Amino acid sequence: MSNMAFSKGKRIEDETSKRIVDLAVNIGCREGVDALTVTRLCKELNCDRRVIYNRFRDIDEINMIVARQCNEELMAKARTAIRPQASFYDNLRALIKAAFAYVYEKNANFQHFTALYKVTDKGVRNEALQGLTDLIEEGKSTGDVRAETDSCKAAENIWLITTGISGMLAANVNYKYQEGLDTMLYGVEAIMACMKA
Repeated sequence: MSNMAFSKGKRIEDETSKRIVDLAVNIGCREGVDALTVTRLCKELNCDRRVIYNRFRDIDEINMIVARQCNEELMAKARTAIRPQASFYDNLRALIKAAFAYVYEKNANFQHFTALYKVTDKGVRNEALQGLTDLIEEGKSTGDVRAETDSCKAAENIWLITTGISGMLAANVNYKYQEGLDTMLYGVEAIMACMKA
């Protein structure tokens, strides 16, 4: 994460930027995206709006920084499910299941941030997607994944299924966890079948 401020057109490390990001993560994940505003940050930090706008373009940039932190936390937790002796597909399945469970254990606010992304010339991007793309690329290098597999597209599809189903769980108390997990795994298995060498 880059906790940067602008000074005479030059990026510099800044403790205030870190405090703003830490507070934004706290508010966003605890109270939700609607509570995360520049006004709220200024009130909590007892500062002028310029303090925020000298460091960040706008609240959208701050939301994406919160999303990055949530996704880094999510992927770090999910990676603990990977076992060196397991097959590529067993590890991919375990990683997805662990990510799904972690999002479920957190709350709807955390889930919202893990689903945020930015659109680039290579498609939609966030840290979870990048982690999945890298894992699929590793599978290509070991021969577990077909060489012609588009790693970015495969990762996007897995991510869309995972975040879509976790969003349904977060929004509907009658949608049971096991049903959501089974539905999500069904979709992920279909993608993995297309990837297999």
